[in-house]
Amino acid sequence: MSKSPVEKRLEQLRDLWLDASEDPALRLAVWRVPDNAKRMLSAFFEAQQHPGEWNTPDAFLRLDVPFETSWGYSRGLKQTLAAGFEENRDALKDQGIEPDWSPTAREYPDTAAGFMALLSSFAEHYRAHWRHVVVVLEPQRVTSLEAFEAWLDATLAAPEAREPQARVRIAMADTQEHPGWQALVDRHRGRSQVIDAAVDMFDIARATAAQSGGSGPQVAHRLALTDVMTSLEKGSAAQTAQRADKAMKRCETQQWHDQQVVLHMATAGAHLKEKQHGEAIKRYRLARECAARAQAAGHPAGDTLLLQTWFGEAGAWLAAGQNGQAAQAYRLGSEVARRIPNVLFVIEGLRMAAYCHGKDGKRQMALDHGLQAIGEAKPLSPDERATTTFPLLLQDLLRLQDASLADKLERAAARYQASVADTHKDMETRADRLGPTPSSSELSRLDLLLEAKLESVFAKLCEEREALIARGDVFFRKVVAVGRDFLHPGWNGLPDVKHPLDKDMAEWSSPPPFGVLPDAGDLIDAGASRDPATPPVPAESAA
Repeated sequence: MSKSPVEKRLEQLRDLWLDASEDPALRLAVWRVPDNAKRMLSAFFEAQQHPGEWNTPDAFLRLDVPFETSWGYSRGLKQTLAAGFEENRDALKDQGIEPDWSPTAREYPDTAAGFMALLSSFAEHYRAHWRHVVVVLEPQRVTSLEAFEAWLDATLAAPEAREPQARVRIAMADTQEHPGWQALVDRHRGRSQVIDAAVDMFDIARATAAQSGGSGPQVAHRLALTDVMTSLEKGSAAQTAQRADKAMKRCETQQWHDQQVVLHMATAGAHLKEKQHGEAIKRYRLARECAARAQAAGHPAGDTLLLQTWFGEAGAWLAAGQNGQAAQAYRLGSEVARRIPNVLFVIEGLRMAAYCHGKDGKRQMALDHGLQAIGEAKPLSPDERATTTFPLLLQDLLRLQDASLADKLERAAARYQASVADTHKDMETRADRLGPTPSSSELSRLDLLLEAKLESVFAKLCEEREALIARGDVFFRKVVAVGRDFLHPGWNGLPDVKHPLDKDMAEWSSPPPFGVLPDAGDLIDAGASRDPATPPVPAESAA
């Protein structure tokens, strides 16, 4: 039985790893893939847990512990490693591996070297089963990139990493478009290596379509569509249009109106990449004609296809600097979204219409659409509103009313983030002074000090923003009141800065002196009943 394209790529990644890992000096491997192939690399790491020809003689451990502080990260990694071992005892037995290692994480200090020592203990214990233990570091959040890189430097300087026969390897991943770990590799030349994995998902998609078998227009269209998407990613607008128009003829014959929409939208995107706004708008309109035919034929996604064409056209008008046309298209898109119904796009269409009118200096039109968007959000829960662009809507309204004051709210948040970064840097310096084997009590005191300092700078931010809000006029303060009613009681503008320790307001050590805000019921009620007249369809323009 022939192998699938995915299986072949997994084996390709296996071979790349086997070649790189032959170097006995290797301690750090940075996998570099195209941006569209990150999921393929994740699949390779995951596949190492399952039998197949893609397997390597090594154990791959994926750890996504967030990086808050160097000592907290080290502690989290050790705990995760120990907990994972306990959870997988039965799985190890099934593989014929006796789970008799003792994960005594507390015996190792909460440092990069301490984690490496624990990991090396695991690798040495099971040296008969695995050649190397490869820890794939994928922190879900990094508070300080500088501190994280310093931590990585420390892992490579650990005694266990410097042993000639070390059995532990560290793996990271970045992309060809954003080679973020190149400086790390450069600092550790001779002990690190970039593994260039030219795995392209478009190639996989085309190979999959070609291998799927069968004949007829469906198979031919799958191949053609893959070619169009590849051209959109790598080719020119002219090449994309040529391939799309060729595929379009088959769709017309088969009356595949939804696929015509896809082809026109892809071509419009290619024109936008080259700033050919007029050509993009034409394509979005052709896509809408096809979407209307799909809708008339009873296609279940007919309205959604129409919605996509309106938002696409609106974005093209906006990119062309024709804000009035963009506002009209966004407004019409929001009407389609209401029919679906899709409240997220109703709010976004109205918000963007307001934004575009504001850019054109049409304050009342911007206000009308913004207030209607508030009304549309009224039936939602606070959590649901937070997942839409509703917070951006409120910030847009603040800026519409008093741009200078809205800017000051944003700058206050930027100063807060800078203070947080300085605080973390200071704490990392203090941790370094504790030496290579800090005690748990010393680190606990450092944790408490860090928490106190973070709460202090957060309280300062809240006080500063409250003072700024108090300087706003009645409408400005009513918009803030909507935010506190519709999102959360501490909302004070964007960026929305939450408590650094994720505490509820009742648990804050220094509750800010919240000012009394005016009742915003009239804004909410006005928004719920306001319905600006539907604008005419955007006119043709050279764009």
